[in-house]
Amino acid sequence: MGFLKNYGFSLLLLAGVIAGGICGAIWGEGTAVVRPVGELFLNIVFILIVPLIIFSISSATCKLCRSGIAWRLLGTTLGTFIVMSAVAGLVGFILFMIWNPFTSAQPEAFLANIQAQEGSGSFSIKGAIASSLLYLITASMLAGFIVALLKEKGNRIAAFLESATNWIVKIVSYVMYAAPIGIGCYFAWTVGSLGGTILGEYAGAVYIYLIAALVVFVVINSAWVMISGGPGLLARFWRGMVTPSLTAIATASSAVCIPLNLEAAKGMGVRPLVADSVIPLGTNIHKDGSVIGGVVKVVFLLTVFGGAAPSWEALFVVVGVGILVGTVMGAVPTGGMTGELLICSVFGYPPEIAAVLMVISTLIDIPATLLNSTGNVVASVLVNKLSPEK
Repeated sequence: MGFLKNYGFSLLLLAGVIAGGICGAIWGEGTAVVRPVGELFLNIVFILIVPLIIFSISSATCKLCRSGIAWRLLGTTLGTFIVMSAVAGLVGFILFMIWNPFTSAQPEAFLANIQAQEGSGSFSIKGAIASSLLYLITASMLAGFIVALLKEKGNRIAAFLESATNWIVKIVSYVMYAAPIGIGCYFAWTVGSLGGTILGEYAGAVYIYLIAALVVFVVINSAWVMISGGPGLLARFWRGMVTPSLTAIATASSAVCIPLNLEAAKGMGVRPLVADSVIPLGTNIHKDGSVIGGVVKVVFLLTVFGGAAPSWEALFVVVGVGILVGTVMGAVPTGGMTGELLICSVFGYPPEIAAVLMVISTLIDIPATLLNSTGNVVASVLVNKLSPEK
């Protein structure tokens, strides 16, 4: 009974993902019939993300400012994000120095592949959330700061923000009961529509990314947790990350995982003030998976269209652009071409090539989300270790 109580939802979620993957592999494009079910579930969750961000960020900011350690905690959080992203990007760059699969690629092949995919699009609600999430977080932080400045006069508003946060998290938890069915349908359509595109010229990018993702997810994350609390905390970390990891894999949305990550982090002993601040903020500006993806795209761009693979001298430029890309990409599935356009702009390539890079984003979306989501829990553990108790 204890096992089912702790892992029952995770097993149901895993069953939905496996069933969806099998259906997608067998019926291919025929799985489009269940696509509306998956879309309905995800769009409901995406809509709930907006009030979740507003209330949680505002409440956390207010608590931070009133605690007297706001700037120190913010500085520790941002420093942790940068160091973790730099290490993740370095892993990807080292792998490319060992093996660069793009050296024999022909630009015409990639352009042909992208022409064949023209017609595919994304949902407007996802694009709207992706494009406004950073502004939403900024406005929420400002609102929390103003409430804190009101001191005693802002007590009622502060209490409301905390209650509203608990309320919206509870709503999301109820909606997640439908996750095995909704996510299973969405995953079936994803596998059915994109499974075959992994073959061909883009396979090398996927191979490199999966290796880098595995190293960061297992080895690097474990090292960070060990530094924060030793073997005991490491065991609690991996036990607590089962459900958030499966949700990230199935939905390809780190934003959907915010409530689960908050619960997991607090279960690992992270103080609520730290978890409520680090995880929502990290969902938008800390994405280790997107950083590695940015490194893959930069190396791809320079090798295939630039005529020469980057060398060790380009380490800081490639990893730096990867970190920059990791801060601008949206937290929802395929949340736009912002990162791709940024890469083309930095290196002076025409924006049309961004469409070529977008295919790579689509193929690595699921493992990237896994790293993005779990990395925020790891960051909260590190910040909790580095921040003062009071």
